[in-house]
Amino acid sequence: MTTTRERSDRLVELVDTAWQRGWRPIELHGYIERHCRTLTTKVLDDTIAANLARYAAPTIHEAWHDHLEQIGASVWWPSHTDHLSARAARASQGAPAVMACAGVLEDVLRMLPELERLDPLPGQAVPGSRHIDADERLLVRVRMMLAKAESTPYPAEAEAFTAAAHSLMARHSIDRAVLEATARQGRSDGPRATRIPVAAPYAKDKVRLLSAVARANRCRTVWDEHLALATVVGYDAELRAVELLFASLLVQATSAMLAQPNNSFSSTQVFRRSFLSGFTGRIAERLTEVTAEETRAASQESKASPAGRLGPGTARRQEGSGTDLVRILAHREKEVEAEVQSRFPRRSTMRSRAYLDEHGWRSGRAAGDRASLGTGPGIRGAS
Repeated sequence: MTTTRERSDRLVELVDTAWQRGWRPIELHGYIERHCRTLTTKVLDDTIAANLARYAAPTIHEAWHDHLEQIGASVWWPSHTDHLSARAARASQGAPAVMACAGVLEDVLRMLPELERLDPLPGQAVPGSRHIDADERLLVRVRMMLAKAESTPYPAEAEAFTAAAHSLMARHSIDRAVLEATARQGRSDGPRATRIPVAAPYAKDKVRLLSAVARANRCRTVWDEHLALATVVGYDAELRAVELLFASLLVQATSAMLAQPNNSFSSTQVFRRSFLSGFTGRIAERLTEVTAEETRAASQESKASPAGRLGPGTARRQEGSGTDLVRILAHREKEVEAEVQSRFPRRSTMRSRAYLDEHGWRSGRAAGDRASLGTGPGIRGAS
């Protein structure tokens, strides 16, 4: 008979196989959460923590540490026992239920489809190898702005914070684009991909919001409905902006949607999808406006500044006119499109939906007007 420790070890090895198939912690968590009961997800999270604890922390990709924090996975059990025994002792459902969930988890892990591997395997990451375009101080500021946007009860304040965050990241990505294009001695890394789990309900509507955020940041999105994973392709700085801003806007949209009463004759589902459609449409307009404004401002600075000058807190090296900036950004967008075509040659376009509830749609537009994008007074030029 298989002992609990032997089953624990087998689960840990199966999770290793999942990493080799291209899965990452947050994606695996989302997949099991969607298809299995809550206790099975807890067993998985324990297994992930046990698996990664075998590797030196610096040899695990930085993003995976963020994943562990997001899913709440950690080694909470004492070293003299295994994670399954510890979960069986803690679970209110009892040991038989935990063992049953472990059996289900084994079956699911064995049948996982293969994904493109985006990160180094655990134990193979080189400390400091991840290319981080946005410096940590800027990212901390952006996260703080978005956190304030999500927590404030005042719509105008939320709008200012969200607009400020997007403006900062838009300007930073422009600076990075020019730096990479003009660094004659170096080589610019090309576009890469990241995957973002998008959970039900209203997953397709949430993906449309993600796509709007991605397009405003010169990225593109491809949706795998079966796995509930959205692949976003772009350059590092823009991808970081997309991940941060989408997470914040999703919180704001969901909060506003749940708080908005359905005063129409439509079903709750139709009302809420109409709300998200209106919200996404307005957000797309606002983000496009902010990005265009930052591009115009950077172009004007390029015309006005001496060639070769690097402004404080920027990464610009001038080439003589603002048209160079437009050319650089257009070239990057073409490279992103080419990367998408290379990765997904058979992709199809997801059709937009026209929802029938005008009240929900207008309410969503109004919420999109109020949503914080992260820019506000005093943000431009701050270092």
